[in-house]
Amino acid sequence: MERRIIRAGTGEISGPPDGCRDRFLIDSKTWGGGLGVVEHLLAPRSIAAPMHVHTQEDEFSFILEGRVWAQFGDEEVVAEVGDLVFKPRGEWHTFWNAGDQPARLLEMISPGGLEELFRAIDAAGEDVDVGALAAPYGCEADLERTLPIIEKYGLTFG
Repeated sequence: MERRIIRAGTGEISGPPDGCRDRFLIDSKTWGGGLGVVEHLLAPRSIAAPMHVHTQEDEFSFILEGRVWAQFGDEEVVAEVGDLVFKPRGEWHTFWNAGDQPARLLEMISPGGLEELFRAIDAAGEDVDVGALAAPYGCEADLERTLPIIEKYGLTFG
């Protein structure tokens, strides 16, 4: 175990300031692969990821600040502070902040490991092929299915 406490605003943070920034809190490698925890910092009018599906893990998003929109297949929901959003493996989804204020959510990944994909995407350039990056993690991404959401809400990846 590296630390007993990670102070607010500290730790490894990456990603575009005007998009989705990731604050890495629990690295699954440190905890035997069972859990990964990342705080997503969503700028106003930003989308966190294209429509995607992962086959190896479930994600749980606890809303800490602002409002977060999510789409599961054809269903769209809005989550507010204190809400928990369940994103099970095998289900196409994405999430974004369509508001004018920042949003923050705590992303719990079980089993862990998917946080390594977030690191890889954050480190990649603008012309990254997300599909190629995601494939080794058992994920697929679909930008074509994402474009209507981006257009409807005026979103950016940052």
